[in-house]
Amino acid sequence: GDADGNVADFDAADGSDVEENDLEDNGSEESNTENDDGGIQEEKNEKVKDIFGDAGTASGSGGDSVLDPFQAHFEVNLAEDLTLAVKDQKLESKTEVFPCLGKLQVQMLPVDADNLHKVDLTRDKKESLQRSLMQTTPKPESSLQNLNLKQVLKNNFDVAKGPKISDDLVLEMMSLMNSYKDLLWTERSSQNGEDVRLAYTCHALNHVLKTRTKILNNNARHERREEGDEGLRDQGLTRPKVLFVLPFRESARRVVALMEKLLFPNSKGNVANKKRFMQEFPEVEVATGNKPDDYYQTFAGDTDDSFNLGLAVTKKTLKLYTDFYSSDIIISSPLGLRLVLGAQGDKERNYDFLNSIELLIMDQTEIFMMQNWEHILCLLDDIHKQPKESRGTDFSRVRLWTLDGLNKFYRQTLLFSSFQFPELNSVFNRHCFNYFGKVRVMNPVVGGALSTIFSEVPVVFNRINSASPKLALEDRFEALKKLIHSKFMKDNMDHVMVFFSDYVDFVKARNWFKSSDLDYAEISEYTKQNKMAKARDDFYHNARHFLLYTERAHFYRRFTIKGIRHLIFYQMPLNAHLFSELCNFQQDEFQNKRGGSKSNMSCTVLYTKYDASRLVQCVGTEKAATMISAANDKHIFSPNL
Repeated sequence: GDADGNVADFDAADGSDVEENDLEDNGSEESNTENDDGGIQEEKNEKVKDIFGDAGTASGSGGDSVLDPFQAHFEVNLAEDLTLAVKDQKLESKTEVFPCLGKLQVQMLPVDADNLHKVDLTRDKKESLQRSLMQTTPKPESSLQNLNLKQVLKNNFDVAKGPKISDDLVLEMMSLMNSYKDLLWTERSSQNGEDVRLAYTCHALNHVLKTRTKILNNNARHERREEGDEGLRDQGLTRPKVLFVLPFRESARRVVALMEKLLFPNSKGNVANKKRFMQEFPEVEVATGNKPDDYYQTFAGDTDDSFNLGLAVTKKTLKLYTDFYSSDIIISSPLGLRLVLGAQGDKERNYDFLNSIELLIMDQTEIFMMQNWEHILCLLDDIHKQPKESRGTDFSRVRLWTLDGLNKFYRQTLLFSSFQFPELNSVFNRHCFNYFGKVRVMNPVVGGALSTIFSEVPVVFNRINSASPKLALEDRFEALKKLIHSKFMKDNMDHVMVFFSDYVDFVKARNWFKSSDLDYAEISEYTKQNKMAKARDDFYHNARHFLLYTERAHFYRRFTIKGIRHLIFYQMPLNAHLFSELCNFQQDEFQNKRGGSKSNMSCTVLYTKYDASRLVQCVGTEKAATMISAANDKHIFSPNL
């Protein structure tokens, strides 16, 4: 096939000795019987032999052990009963505990587990192994050598990881990824962010290298295959296999830098178009100032949010800026991807390259909420759609499950965030169909953002009882109007800031404030810079009774809002860290001394049972459960006591 769309065109220029040297350079883990991990691999093989006989340790056509979850996952077609089960998506759950990651919820398809340890003469041994791994709960590995990684990645891992990387966390993370189950992890932070990045980058390269080795080894056999031989089906309808969705150019730069270290340490390989990459994805020195540290960590480097980058991996080269249809890996931002895909209804749309994505990685997903979550939903609608053009694909090499339109059941999805939020949970529940199952981290939140509030002002949570999420929108608005009229219209109740998490709620409230002829200033993500400064100044000096403020404005600007005596949260922020930050602005050091007394201050939070995930982040899992179900609608906390 041609390089435009067929993975079989991987790199003819790599030479005719592809089968020997390529395995040597890329490091087939199965050929390491003389290395330190040989004994460990042999022990694993013996265990599988007990169940599956010699088939469990037989070598596949790519030179890889059948023990590898990569082969069990991608090289076996789903049997009819499994296809029906995976389409039904009735999952069984169990709980596991990892030393670093903590409590895990593992969801798997109900497979005939009673018969797994019996040899079924009607079932292929590889299929039996596939079913076994579907029911296997991942266990944390104690050594990198135990993982099914290409030797080149094992050899270069220490070069790439850097001094601050936690070995234990990375190993646990990679153990889960290596099981080829979907993963949702919502405890990303500035402290462990690079650990996560290293783990998923290494896993992505491992996947691409194994795919490449398989195809190269099959290329020579392809010509002499027998009629009807299906053993050489090793690719999809289009070439791209891995898709990274990242928020900023700096995130992409760090991923590519890790790839270079993992593949070609000490400049032993070539990175094509590196000079152009360094110009368009520059390493910018991190600026600091009077804003919180996490602000500078989030917006470190180049924070442009519109980019696309195709990468192709060959034996001695990492090619950057390859055409999407000639790429193994695509790195993109939500906006950059949306501009390529087009919008629903456009005459010319380009989504063919998403058809055969086998590994989807989304990192820092909470930032996508501050950008535009609609771009993520459009991506999930377009992924795995039937291509409009064949682009030179050799259909005799295309996997049968791809031709059957089962790509979404084979795709592994890795989702990372700093906290849970409903939109991300929805993606995990409704768009992740991996037949190997799912894993999510389910650690309880202890204390929440309340534990980092140092203001002496009590925080009053008012629950709004609504029958449905749709009715909750209007009920919350009515509760705000009632609260404003009953408590905050008097002259001595000035310096009132109303915080809105959602811009639509902000617009609705602003229109009501305007029609009610109330004295207010506003700061949103669309407010011009000079008007933002005037609004803050007017509010501080009591020239405006109310200040309407949005979460996006605070996320991107992180203003220190001075003069807040009465704080109303129309809805808790998505990021609970901003909740405690805004509450702390009620401390004495941020007050206008002429604005009133310490005794006349308040903090009010409106919430419904549909705000459960936000409430958990603010007050902790245990308190949130009580506040959702309690008979009393009002809950008061004095954070500083």
